[in-house]
Amino acid sequence: MIEYLSPAALEDEALLAALYPRLAHTDYWSDSWDPAFYVALARAGFISISVSHPEAGHVLLPQLQSSYSILDWENLHRSRNLRRLMASGRLEEEAVELRVGSAIGRVLDRLVDYHGGDKWISRAYQSLVRELARDGSNHFAVHGIELWSKRSDQLVAGELGYSIGKTYTSLSGFCMREDRRWKHFGTLQQVLLARALQARGYAFWNLGHVGMQYKQDLGARIVARLVFLERWCAARDATPAEPLREGDSLCTYTKQATN
Repeated sequence: MIEYLSPAALEDEALLAALYPRLAHTDYWSDSWDPAFYVALARAGFISISVSHPEAGHVLLPQLQSSYSILDWENLHRSRNLRRLMASGRLEEEAVELRVGSAIGRVLDRLVDYHGGDKWISRAYQSLVRELARDGSNHFAVHGIELWSKRSDQLVAGELGYSIGKTYTSLSGFCMREDRRWKHFGTLQQVLLARALQARGYAFWNLGHVGMQYKQDLGARIVARLVFLERWCAARDATPAEPLREGDSLCTYTKQATN
């Protein structure tokens, strides 16, 4: 059963007494699109998407996982194919750059195309994300992560995520999966982002739902809810050495040098 979740339920005592210990209960819904409520959900460890209900219209679906996929930097894994790509000189030829996008709409549009419509990223959700992106801070900031080939001026992979303190959380990503010229560049984006987050002092990467193999292939471990929340609450209230900012270049490859 999916229960209704009100903003009042996110008060600290209610979380600890009623929500966190119910390990088998993961899915909730809400008709509130208040940005402050979304931020409160995220800070509490929920990951929220949206769906269209035949009677209620677009509703928010906050999920409090029974277990989480998290990536600790020492566990980051590069496949043999990715290592070959990174050693081939292709990244320098393409002048690959990973950046924090300056326009969140670019990533939103690509996500809608990649996933075949706005099933989970509804128009209401997109509007909410755009509003949140305008008011980012260390407290909560939405990011459109973009991997570009500057040589061909193409956005070849990326993702939507958010940072809270020293945590980073992925929501969804995209790549050029139908164009074999860009094979493995989706994984490349994830590896380069993990390195950048580590270099900037983030504690770990919250990859959320445990059911996708690519997360474990990347090196993520499955962590039980209460263990995750203990780490999450400590890291979300700390500040990374260099927070992600709109327009930041996180990694650039050139023919002269790499960094």
